[in-house]
Amino acid sequence: MTLTRVLRAWLIILPAMIANGVVRELVIERFVGALAAEILSVTLGIAIIVVMTRYLLRPLAGRPVPEMVRASVTLVALTVAFEFLFGRYVDGKTWAELFANYELWNGRLWPVALAALAFMPFLWGRWALPEPRHAG
Repeated sequence: MTLTRVLRAWLIILPAMIANGVVRELVIERFVGALAAEILSVTLGIAIIVVMTRYLLRPLAGRPVPEMVRASVTLVALTVAFEFLFGRYVDGKTWAELFANYELWNGRLWPVALAALAFMPFLWGRWALPEPRHAG
């Protein structure tokens, strides 16, 4: 799976994950509070990741482990870079606020979603069937 395909997959997942975050901040938190909204949002985010990567990472099926590692590292690096750059320069958050999203010991669950994203290339690369080849 080429870097271009991984980038394309990430760009397809990105709007769904942004929408998840917007819904959490503008809607869910108002009704259930910050902690419950965090749990619901991370759960929904992981579901989005699992469902979307099932199809987007299908070309990894049966590929060598180093290729899955490259895909995993690329997806996580793109996500973290986007979160910090967008959060800092568009959303105006401080560096401390951005780093606080990674504090599992304070109940922040974002690292769980990142771990799920990191695992998907291995899940679909090892356990998914390769695309059928058509005789022609």
